[in-house]
Amino acid sequence: MNMSLRAWAAALFVVSTASVATSASAAEYQIQPTTIAEYLRLQGLVESTNSATVSAQVSGRVEKVLVDVGDNVPAGATILTITSVEQYQMLTQAQAQVAAAQATLVAEQQEFDRITSLVERELVPVAERDRAKARLDNAKAQLRSARAAVERAQEQLSYTEVKAPYGGIVSERLVEPGELVQPGTPLLSGFDPSELRLHVDLPARYAQAATTYQWARVNGLEPTSQQVFPTVHSQSSTVRMRLVLPQDSGLMPGQWQPVIVKVGEHQGVQVPTAAIYHQGELTMVRMQDKSWRAVRLGLSQNGQVEVVSGLKAGEVISYE
Repeated sequence: MNMSLRAWAAALFVVSTASVATSASAAEYQIQPTTIAEYLRLQGLVESTNSATVSAQVSGRVEKVLVDVGDNVPAGATILTITSVEQYQMLTQAQAQVAAAQATLVAEQQEFDRITSLVERELVPVAERDRAKARLDNAKAQLRSARAAVERAQEQLSYTEVKAPYGGIVSERLVEPGELVQPGTPLLSGFDPSELRLHVDLPARYAQAATTYQWARVNGLEPTSQQVFPTVHSQSSTVRMRLVLPQDSGLMPGQWQPVIVKVGEHQGVQVPTAAIYHQGELTMVRMQDKSWRAVRLGLSQNGQVEVVSGLKAGEVISYE
């Protein structure tokens, strides 16, 4: 009974494998030695190169929030306004001080010119001119100080209109109209989707190889540049690698993406993936003489799969 079962299984195997390649248009492939790349497969986190949270620079109440989450905002656009009554008052006061300082300067200049004329005619002592000169210099200094106060007030007033530091997408809205804010209060967050990068942590032993080969892919995308950081994380014994993504990547900050990093090469043999057949737990290729041979496979890439054992250079296989 056992012999008949083995004979039946053998017959089934022959019939099943024979039915795999019945096409008359079978291709032949001669095994050649080749250089096979070694890759490290990891996961990396996408982030924006330009991302920031805009904070208030003056105190006041939020007057208007002009954008919302998901809005695409151009650089320099006003995204939020804060009540500006106090800042207007400061600017008006500073401008009044400038006007007063200018009037004082005009008066002191006229007095200096008058006394200078009297000194030249020897009608008053030179000391009077020196005192007039000191008052004139003081008036000029007061005018410079007043003008600087106007610039500071104008700057404070400009802070009541919060502008986008760069073009991008609003990712978070942190305040609403009517809320009281102080300098440093977070208002809105955003990022530039055109400049994305990905960080991935490599085992430290692969850092030098990754630097040497300079080859990586992010979910099939080729980064525009890559950099391996020069320090090792003390707890995880990993080295961070930064990959700058192309502008048309279609990815978003916060996404985890599969990353492949080239870390080595070795000599071996490969066959087309289409030449591999599976029968139960066996992995096989069909030889040129129509016989079948079990093989052990390695990494599959670019339509080719490495044969770790079972084939050698110079042999020829046949497949559909």
